[in-house]
Formats: sequence, C-alpha cells, structure tokens
Amino acid sequence: MRRLLGIIIILISLPFALGAESFTFDAYIDAVSGGINGFGLGLFPLGTTFGFEKHMEMIPSERDAELQIELSFAFNNRTLSSDYDYLTGRPRWVLSNDELPDYDFFTSSWHSLSYFNPRSSIDIYLDQGFMDNPLNPKGSLFNVRIGYNARYAMSLEEVVYSLSDHGGLSSPLFVYPDGTPREPFDDVLPAYPWLNGSRNVFTDYLYFQLSLNMDRDTPTDSEPEEGLGVDLLLEAGPSWLFNNLTPEGVQSDYYRISLYAEEKMEIFSIQQDNGWNWMNMYLGHSDRIEYLFGSVIPENKLPLDRLRGSLTDRVWLHFSGPQFMAGDCYTSIELNLYNRLLFGRVANEIDNRTHAVELQSSFSATLQLRLFGFIRLEYQVGYDFIRGIWPEKPSWWQNSGLQFYVSI
Repeated sequence: MRRLLGIIIILISLPFALGAESFTFDAYIDAVSGGINGFGLGLFPLGTTFGFEKHMEMIPSERDAELQIELSFAFNNRTLSSDYDYLTGRPRWVLSNDELPDYDFFTSSWHSLSYFNPRSSIDIYLDQGFMDNPLNPKGSLFNVRIGYNARYAMSLEEVVYSLSDHGGLSSPLFVYPDGTPREPFDDVLPAYPWLNGSRNVFTDYLYFQLSLNMDRDTPTDSEPEEGLGVDLLLEAGPSWLFNNLTPEGVQSDYYRISLYAEEKMEIFSIQQDNGWNWMNMYLGHSDRIEYLFGSVIPENKLPLDRLRGSLTDRVWLHFSGPQFMAGDCYTSIELNLYNRLLFGRVANEIDNRTHAVELQSSFSATLQLRLFGFIRLEYQVGYDFIRGIWPEKPSWWQNSGLQFYVSI
C-alpha cells in the first residue's frame, strides 16, 4: 500500500514539477443520474476528466513534443455478468443444458446483480511529431507516442443500500449483514479477478503508438472531413508492472496489438457568406484488427464476448447542418453500418480450451444538436440484424442523452 501511495503522489505532483505556464483544463459531464434519493436534482456527475498538457522542444528542427496528463473519474453502477462461470471462466454459450448445472454462474435469482463502481485513472503520454501533413501543414505526418496508464477501481455495495429502507434491497451483494464476505466472494474468482478479496483493484499498462496522418484540418466538428489515418498500437500490462500490489494477487497480465486504418472523402460542402458551414457531407470507412494475449485480462480491457481477436469494419455517412447563432451551434446526422468478426479463445478462461468465431452486424443513426460549446442533445436508433453467437432475433434499439461539457 505504501508503494501504491508513493506512485499516486508522484503522478499528482508531476504537473507542478513540469511548470504551469502552459496548460489546458477540460471538464465534462458525460451522463446524468438521479443520484441517491433525488440527490443533486438528477444531475449528479457520472464522469469527469481533467487534462494538462505542455509543449516543449525535444528534437532540434522538429515540432514541439507534447506531454499530456489526464485524470478521469467515474461513479456509477455496474452489473455482474451471468455469462461466464466465475471459477473456470467457461462461457455459458458453449455448454449444453446437461452441463450447465455443473458450473457456477451469477444468476438473476440473486437479490441483485448491480453494484457501485467508483473508479479513477491517470493517463500520461509523450507525443512527438515528424514531417508535415500534406493536407494540413500545421500538423505532422508521423507521430510517435509513448504512454503510461494507471487505474484504480472499487466494487462496493449499491449506494441505495445505505438508505433506511435499503433502497428495496433485502441484503448486501458482496457481504452478509454482519459484514463477513458472502459466498463466492469469500474466495478467489479467477474469471472475475477484480472481485477478489477487498475488491479494490489497481492496474496499469504501458503503450506505444505509431500514427500516420494525412487528413485535412477541421477547426470545428462542423466541417467535412477528408483524408487518411493509420494507427499501430502496442499495449503491455504485465504482472510485474505494479499489477500484483494488492493481497488479492495478479490483477493484470496481458499484451495487446491493434492496427486501425481510416479513410474519409468529402462529397459536398456549401458555406454561408460569413464562412460558416451551410451544409456538408462526407463518407467514411475504417477497419480495425486487434488481438489480446495473456493469462489475466483486467475488467476494462476485456474484449467483446471475451474473444481475444476481432476485425471490425465500419462505413458511415456524415451530414452537418448550418451553423447558427455561434460557430459551435449546429446539428449533425450520421448513418453507420458495422460488421464485426470476433475470433479466438476466451479471455480469462483457466484452461484456455474454448474458442469460437462469430459475426455481428448492425446499423445505427445518430442525430446530435450542439449548443454554445457546452450542451449536446443526442438521439440514437439502431437495428442489430446479425447477433453472432447469441440466440436472439434481430431487433431495434434506441436511446437518447444529454451531455454537458466545457473546455477552458
């Protein structure tokens, strides 16, 4: 614990040691919640990010390097997954009805599968650009980034359990009313290592990113985008990198490689007399292939359906409406088509026996209204028409959101 506190103190002190003459501060609220018994009038912030950056010369005749430090916090509920045996990591979908009774799953027969999950993270990276982007002379053609990310998370009882009527819950999820650990949380859970022991988890990883940038500069999001971008990302969160600090054992031991390519093409653009956008449209396409290696994948790095490999293809059409009243007041509509191929063995399965291949396809449309740089109203609708390994029929879905954010 002393070593962990020392690391946290050093990371927090680093921005002050670097000097405060050049920095940016960013904060936003990415969702809203009713809170506890109406606390905060339904506007309790669920997520906030603070950023700090410093530009400095590292290589003569090259662009200034950027040092970025970002602190993030989140406070919301999570739900226990009932799809994986918590002792072996075996997925439910690979078992027959006769085999299911021999395995242990978190099920809806429990009084609740929801728990409170406060968490925070710090991300520190150094980014150096090289040469000039032919479509944006102010930007670099190549970027090399080296970074470090650390995360601390707690899995606690639902906050409503502190109310006089326990918020309708009959008993705690992780402990008995007398405070002793409830089965199976009184033992090691190999498939859910973040729920072991005290359920307080510290994980971190190093990463290296190499980028090619051949895209046009867009001062605000209202302009049409065009160009090409490629990112190669290598990520390492081995056990020896402070991932075994807690008495609960190793919380992370993995490596990830990811390759991403994106192309965008302007279809048309019409401007107002004052230079603001009237309307524009561009077409985009991207592909991402990645794979996870390692014996312990932390919660925030688990891939979809826990399959280690994935290939994702996306095609989208983006339309921006007229800017009005201010440069950051406008509407946009985006149509997306996703196709995702998942493959490989199941992450956090003890014997590494199960492997699968699945295809998922979906369509979505997003309507967004931005107002004065701090309010976003968003509505999404989509249709999932290929569901992969899940025995579910195609279905429609929709959601809406209100975001508050500010940049200073």
